[in-house]
Amino acid sequence: MNYLYLNLNPLIINIIIFFEINVKIGILMKDYKLEYAVERELKALRHNFILLAEGDDIFSCDVVLTDYLPGKNCILCHDAMECIRKLRAHFYGKKRFSKIIVGIDPGPKPGIAVIGDGNVIEEIQLSHVGEVRKIVDDINVGYGVEHFIVRIGDGDIVNRNKIVNSLVDTYRVEIVNEKNTSESITNRNVESAKVIAFTRGKIVKKPLNIVIRDGYLREIQRKSRIESGGELTISRILAKKVALGDLTLDEAID
Repeated sequence: MNYLYLNLNPLIINIIIFFEINVKIGILMKDYKLEYAVERELKALRHNFILLAEGDDIFSCDVVLTDYLPGKNCILCHDAMECIRKLRAHFYGKKRFSKIIVGIDPGPKPGIAVIGDGNVIEEIQLSHVGEVRKIVDDINVGYGVEHFIVRIGDGDIVNRNKIVNSLVDTYRVEIVNEKNTSESITNRNVESAKVIAFTRGKIVKKPLNIVIRDGYLREIQRKSRIESGGELTISRILAKKVALGDLTLDEAID
């Protein structure tokens, strides 16, 4: 088995997490809504933290999440996920990651995996292709790394090209050959995105043509019959709107 794929084994991932550095986290915010949002995210991730008040010794903590205070151990952030992303590198003994790779499985509901210096640090399930650009922008801003790569699987041509075209003007984008990866994948979204992220692809330098073939439209129509319990089949016009991302399949059925 390829060494890179070993990193995708759940046991290996658990070992990586087990050896994360124990970081004492403080929160010191003027914006109470942001403070609450950061608390909620940290609790969801099962990270311990303490709330600081102005005048407290900020150096009693290894790192302090704050929206206003400068300092050697302070992380300035103005969005909850930005705070979490800027914090993550500290669990690996770093102030920031040097390289982020975003792997994307380009289905109608794309799966995303974020790799920071070889570690799986985020898994995201989207509900629509149109969400990809904003999420990738947020990831890029949140981690603020020098080397940022987006890798997209080649399995779904229409959605793949739509995603590529939304990103290629700003980011280094690679298309990854997904051949021989599906046998080891049970979740065709996020799990596939992990494999894609760890696999080098071909660099894309310009927008790609979006060609919607008849077979692709028929497949969307077939899915509409399944989703509607056999009650209806959407028209080719609606199927094309779904293929282009103008409508979700549920919206077309409605």
